[in-house]
Amino acid sequence: MKSFKSTLIILLLFIINTKGSSQIIQRSGYIYTDVISKISSMPSDSGNHYIGPTSAQLNTWEATLNQLFLGNYSTASDSANAIGYHLINFTDTFDFPFVTYYILETIDTNYWGTYAYNPNYCRALVIQAPHAKKDANTGNQGIHVFRKTQAFFYQVNGAHRCNSSVYSTCTGTTTGCSSTSTAEPYPISDLAHNTQSIFQKTTEVLFNAFTNTYFVQLHGFTKKSTDPYIILSNGTQQTPMLDYLADFKTNLFHEDTVLTFKTAHIDLSWTRLRGFWNTQGRLINGSSDHCTASATATSGRFFHVEQERTRLRSSVSGWNKVYKALNNTFTCTPLSFKHVSDLKQAKIYPNPTSNSINIEWTEKDGINEENLIYNLQGQNISKQVPILFKDTNQTRLDLSKLPSGYYIIRLNNSIAKVYKN
Repeated sequence: MKSFKSTLIILLLFIINTKGSSQIIQRSGYIYTDVISKISSMPSDSGNHYIGPTSAQLNTWEATLNQLFLGNYSTASDSANAIGYHLINFTDTFDFPFVTYYILETIDTNYWGTYAYNPNYCRALVIQAPHAKKDANTGNQGIHVFRKTQAFFYQVNGAHRCNSSVYSTCTGTTTGCSSTSTAEPYPISDLAHNTQSIFQKTTEVLFNAFTNTYFVQLHGFTKKSTDPYIILSNGTQQTPMLDYLADFKTNLFHEDTVLTFKTAHIDLSWTRLRGFWNTQGRLINGSSDHCTASATATSGRFFHVEQERTRLRSSVSGWNKVYKALNNTFTCTPLSFKHVSDLKQAKIYPNPTSNSINIEWTEKDGINEENLIYNLQGQNISKQVPILFKDTNQTRLDLSKLPSGYYIIRLNNSIAKVYKN
């Protein structure tokens, strides 16, 4: 009995001492090979391995992302661990200079996907591959494009789109998972057609919090004789004020003049593979119901890219055409996170905030009220933010009228991110 009590005490002490003390895993190598190993090992088109997350798990995932983007990596790691994910601090040593990424990868059997964040991004692009197994090479292409464009974020599914026999409640049908070529509702493992997923929640967080982001979703199709090589869509037939998708088409044609195109908001009679049922596109375009209603307007921030295999998907030479076209469409963000560091002496609180935020600084830090706060487009918005209180080394700003999202506070010697709810 004494031995049992001693063992129990030791076990309890171990649990107490290890609870909430998850470690951020350090890894280095080539991020491309690291990610494609996960794509290669994901479950195939049967087996019901994919189980959707609960509402509570989706909320935890959202909190994980918010802590990640604020640079609170230990807190983000703890939050990720609570729903079966590791946070990896990954140093890509393939080229010089080395690049640091943060990867969220599963340690469980939920198969919700793999997600990579570049805190030193150059272009505010989100590269998405929801059908990496079914649409051959799109996951591999996606991580290659993410790396070469120095994009902000990459997300890829965790199981074949046909893995689950449970149907999504969202509108639309497909023959892609049918053994009899009969149109059926999309399975919940098809992350482009399911709103209750980590993939969709990630899109929601990125779209709402980062107003400078553009979402490039890579797909593949089997070309019919009447099809072009590329079918492009913003998820609607509407033309946005800034039509970067049209610019992307022009730049892609410059990379390969053999390519032919159909573009949904330009070629209005075209009806094939336009992505109007895509739940990420519906969200980004402001649909009244992302699950059941197609969008009637466009934000211009969603690129649905359907690719025939041989000219773009089959090899690195094709992938290079896509990344070069994106690089020529989007320039580097003027004020990217590569200029942002955590404050060492100054304090900013509460962060996140719904209304006001307090800034306390040392004499060394100092502030310039005319250059104090910026949005993610690099625009100085200091004159739009009232000062509620000011003293020798502290001030309070009124953020209540700003839209939700991330902002950058600039002191004389350091910069920090803040999140407005």
